[in-house]
Amino acid sequence: MGSAYHTVKLMFERIQRKLDIIDVRISTLSQEVKAPRGPVQPVYLSVGIQTTVNALKTFRGPATAEQISAVTGRARAVESMHLNELFRMGLARKEKRSRTAFFSLKEEFFDER
Repeated sequence: MGSAYHTVKLMFERIQRKLDIIDVRISTLSQEVKAPRGPVQPVYLSVGIQTTVNALKTFRGPATAEQISAVTGRARAVESMHLNELFRMGLARKEKRSRTAFFSLKEEFFDER
């Protein structure tokens, strides 16, 4: 029984050493990913999405695709598509309330300078 315990203990120690090595590698990779690699490239938006952004800026808080379409004069489906694209790009927040989605711009990307 003692030798089985010793064998299992050695296996766990080897596993622990390998996990420590993996942890160091992950930590190193994490630091490399966080480190800036050069100048930040600007994000270029299509005219259609820029129109949606400008309409969304007119609202003081979150707005729906229906509300945005009333400002732009375009179909709700078009605005929904543009708003969801902004969300996927990480430029807007999306909050679902029941079946309705409310969108707002992330200020860090669209501050007025």
